[in-house]
Amino acid sequence: MSRRPLGLRARLTLTFAMVSALVAVAVAGISFAIVRGDTWRSNIEQASREARVHLEDAAATLPPEPTAPQLRRFLTQVRARSTAEVVATLGDRTLTTAPRFTAAQVPDVVRGPVANGRVVAQRTTAGGEPVVVVGGAVVPTGPELYLFFPQQRTGQDLSRLAAVLAATSGALVVVSAAVGAAAASGLLRPIARTRAAVRSVAAGDLDARLEVEGDDELAELARAFNAMTAALRRNIGELRELEAGQRRFVSDVSHELRTPLTALTTACEVLEGNTDGLTDAGRRAARLVVVESRRLAALVEDLMEISRMDAGAAEVTLERVDVTRAIAGALRSRGWDGDVQVRGDDDGVTVLMDARRLDAIIGNLVGNARTYGGPPVVVT
Repeated sequence: MSRRPLGLRARLTLTFAMVSALVAVAVAGISFAIVRGDTWRSNIEQASREARVHLEDAAATLPPEPTAPQLRRFLTQVRARSTAEVVATLGDRTLTTAPRFTAAQVPDVVRGPVANGRVVAQRTTAGGEPVVVVGGAVVPTGPELYLFFPQQRTGQDLSRLAAVLAATSGALVVVSAAVGAAAASGLLRPIARTRAAVRSVAAGDLDARLEVEGDDELAELARAFNAMTAALRRNIGELRELEAGQRRFVSDVSHELRTPLTALTTACEVLEGNTDGLTDAGRRAARLVVVESRRLAALVEDLMEISRMDAGAAEVTLERVDVTRAIAGALRSRGWDGDVQVRGDDDGVTVLMDARRLDAIIGNLVGNARTYGGPPVVVT
């Protein structure tokens, strides 16, 4: 089953919606990426600064090789002054301020540089929540401290931002679709008027015109349409005048020829009955004059018939006609019954028609067949 193509209004609306959707997604995606990157960068920098302060305090307050109680006491102090949870490792000993954070959760990208005396920060996930891990060592022989800064609120803020951007993008798509529909309606109104005007012209109303508004492409279209209909009206008027002149000419010629042809036909009939005193050449000439005068009379009668039809004055006399007998009579009156064979129903076919016009039709068709075709000529 073939699908019906979308209309112009639907295509314009869909185009507006798709373009706005692409723009909205691109803007929302880029904006979210920038905000998220800046937020995490700021949080990591802040966590790194705070971690350095705690590392400096550890270097200043802890002995070179602190005991477990001393290290635990320091971790408690750090926890009281910060939101970070701390994991400390010293040899094979590990202390933590929160059971959900352990040394095993420290990323390798942090653990390696810390062992070389560097302070490293990394965003990761630990204990099922986003965190920033900052690691550093109390050199030269002190413990390694890993501070876990929870970022759950930051993650929630970013999620809300993503939801707001998505909702805004959706609203923008809806508004753009509405704008597209409104723009399509404004564009289609002149097209609808043009379509109606074209249909009026097709129906014969050559006075149909379009209103020209503004100087845009649609205004140019309206001007071109108006110029076309004006030229069409002018040309058709000229053609009608020529046609009327031709009809008058045919009618006048037919009427003018009718009187002399009547006299000529009468004279030919007299000549046809008085050929005994003529030579053979004279009789042939007389016979030729008679035949051609009859053909000319038939031609003039056809012209008169055409004139009456063009003027709407042709009269149709309907009667029941036996077609087979009518055809045979038409051929016999023209002397063609010996050359043309008629094949018809033995019972005859009776039709309601104009017998005179049937005679003319048979004369034209069979005459053309005898003149331009080859024998045998058969009317079926």
